[in-house]
Parts: sequence; structure tokens; C-alpha cells
Amino acid sequence: MTMKAAELQQALSGVEVSDPVTVGRLQVFGLRWAVSNALVYVTLDEALTDEILEITEVSESGNVPTLAVINKSNIMVFLMAGEQLIGAKQNRVLNVSIMIAANSKVPIPVSCVEQRRWNYVSRKFSSTQTVSHSILRKQMAKDVHESYRRNRRPASKQGEVWNEVSRKLGSMGSRSGSEALEQVYQDRHTEMEKIIQEIRIPEDWCGAVFAFDGKIAGMDIFDKPATLSKLMPKLVKSYAIDSLEKVNEAAASRSVDSETVKNWLRSLAEAKFDPFESPGIGTDVRIKSKELVGDSLVVEGCPVHVELFSEDLPSV
Repeated sequence: MTMKAAELQQALSGVEVSDPVTVGRLQVFGLRWAVSNALVYVTLDEALTDEILEITEVSESGNVPTLAVINKSNIMVFLMAGEQLIGAKQNRVLNVSIMIAANSKVPIPVSCVEQRRWNYVSRKFSSTQTVSHSILRKQMAKDVHESYRRNRRPASKQGEVWNEVSRKLGSMGSRSGSEALEQVYQDRHTEMEKIIQEIRIPEDWCGAVFAFDGKIAGMDIFDKPATLSKLMPKLVKSYAIDSLEKVNEAAASRSVDSETVKNWLRSLAEAKFDPFESPGIGTDVRIKSKELVGDSLVVEGCPVHVELFSEDLPSV
């Protein structure tokens, strides 16, 4: 079973938006929708904890934009775009959301977020419990779409990724000898955990829209509430770490209401939905309108994950 672009567009048009939860500068709007949620899979962190998934360099010498994934179980594993992996020869982030088939070995597209290291610290990668910050996620979503159109493969612009990581480290006052993005999250760990604890999500939420300084930053929504519950701490960090950057007191007093979020989502009616073959199972649908840019992983007719970023993403 496949899901056509029009069907995905229709499903997104029916998303329900809650009133916001506000913590500091960050606003979080809950989302619900009616889509198939019959797929059975586990997340990256669950698979690594249960030792049913191995992620390594593709060879002893390694290859910056590609890693090897082995799923040793009878269940699919979902990897979310932007999730960060640490270890091996250098830290990476996932370029796209991917569903890894049961009992399979596949190459996955990644980008380096640790420019000044190229030596082994471990043979396998582990999870950092983080997703790259929303500004980098948006940049990579755009780059991957362009790469798909030009080369039919989901590549980022590695030089621009390194530039953004360097900018982020500097703007947050973090220092890393290897230029590792993870240092930012380590330095702000206490603040991140406090924000996560203050954002309580109802059991029926499937996704969330994040905003700060009176502007919508982005959205993530999944096929089922259980997936959001597992990944919400990572997503909160992704947006909160940008909301903590260079506080603008005037902007910090502004807010977004649910009607503004609904209008933003309505712009999907004018969006272009561009499908490509996913590196894993299913279809990687690229989404773009004047107001937003993003993508969706569709597996067996089910939109497992949709990420959207505002073209008006706050500049910080």
C-alpha cells in the first residue's frame, strides 16, 4: 500500500491543534490527527538499548557521509532525521528519517557534526539522547531536497553543516577541541532537563508545534502517540536550545496563539509534495511552500514522521 501526496496533504489538513504549554520563551502546541498507526517498530534508542541494532563506520577507513546499520531483530527500527550518533571516528547526525527493515543491513546517509576528529574512540556508535538543533535541521532538510532533485540521493552540504555547528558553538559560548555539536547540549544539560520536566504532554498527542519569540519554529508529528512520547525529550531539546540563544528581551515577550498555528498549517494546501525512494523502507516525501519546508517518511501507506520548519524560523 502506498500513500499518494494528495492523501498525505489531506491527512495534514485534518490536524487538530491544542492550546500552548509555555516554558520560558518556548511555546509547545499539541497535535492530533487520524492516520493509520498499525505499523510495529521500535525507536533508535530502544533498539540500541536492547542491542538489536548496530551502527558502525562502513569500513575500517570510514566514509564521512555514510554509516552501516545492522538490524538483528524481527522488528523494524525507526531512525528520526537529526538524531545524533556519537563514537567511532566522528559524531554524525541522520540526514533523513529512515525505517530499517527487520533482519537487514543497510547504508544510511549522515552528516558530520564533529569536524576536528577522525579517529576511533569506539567501534560502534551510541545515542546521545539528542537531535540536532532546529536551525540545522531546517538547513539540512532544504539541502537534502536539493540533493534528491539533482542526484537522487539524500546528501547534505557538509561544509555548511560544519559552518552552522561552529556558529552554534560560538553563539552558545561552548568550547570543543573537536568542534563537536554535542558540547552545546552537555553545557546546557541542566537547563534542558528542567524544560523537559515542565512540558507535560497528554497521552493522545501525536505531535507538537514549537514556537518562540512570537514566531513558529517548526513541527514534528508521528503516526502514534507512543512514538511522540519516546522522542519528545529529544525534540524539546532541539527547539529549546535555539530558544536559549541570544535572548532578545523585546521578542521574548511575544507569543503565538493556536489560530496562528492553524493558519500556518493551512499553507500546506499550497505546498508541493515531492516523493523520493527512501534509503530504507518506504517513501521520503519532500514538502515545500512559501511558509514552510520539510519532509515525511511514509511506510506502507502510513506517515510515520512529518517534520516541518517555518521559512520564518527565528533568526538568533
